Parts: sequence; C-alpha cells; structure tokens
Amino acid sequence: MGLNPSTIGSRIAAWWGAWQYVVMLALLLLASLAGNVWQWKRALTAPLRAEVAGLKQAQEDTRDLLTDSRASATRLQAAADKAANQLSKAGKAYGAAVRATPLTTTECAPGQGRMDATNQALGQ
Repeated sequence: MGLNPSTIGSRIAAWWGAWQYVVMLALLLLASLAGNVWQWKRALTAPLRAEVAGLKQAQEDTRDLLTDSRASATRLQAAADKAANQLSKAGKAYGAAVRATPLTTTECAPGQGRMDATNQALGQ
C-alpha cells in the first residue's frame, strides 16, 4: 500500500467531496449565530439607546429654553430700567409741582397741578 501523489490527491478529493457540504453548512451556522448574537445585543440595549436619545433631546430643549430665558431676562431688565427712569422723572416732576403750588386755603387742594405734572412726567 504505497502512497503516491496521485493516491493522496484522490483521497483528499474524495474527503473534500464528502465533507464540503458539512463545512459550508457549519460556516453558515456560525454566520447565523453571529447575526443572532448581534440582534440579541441590539434588543438588550434598545431601551438604553432610547433613553439616551431622550436625554439628548431634553438637553437640547433645556439649552434652547435657557437661551430664550436669557434673552427674555435681558429684555425685561431693559423694560424695568426704562420704567424706573420714567418713575424717577415722574417723582421729581411731582415733587417740583407740589413745591411750586402752595396751598392757598384749607378747602382747596392743588390736585389739578399735581396731576398735570404727573401726566407730563409719564408722557401722557
């Protein structure tokens, strides 16, 4: 029983002919198992990915609200400063009107002069 190259080649060809389908099916099984493991991992992490996406959206919404509130605060501060200046002017004009209009009698109050001064200071 000698081993010559043609005998070895024919034995290998016969072995491969018998087992080639088994090897191909084993490779397909491994590919299928790898795909199943990947899908299983994706299914396990799906709730976490959804939570992360929700947190990112909440972070963006918070950033937008903060930007809007800063802009609103700036506008409100400007309006408050303007109102304070206007009231300060009205107070000064009212004080000047009170000092300029002395009471002549106890029955008559200088109301019209004071109201005119207040309206003028408020721009009305």
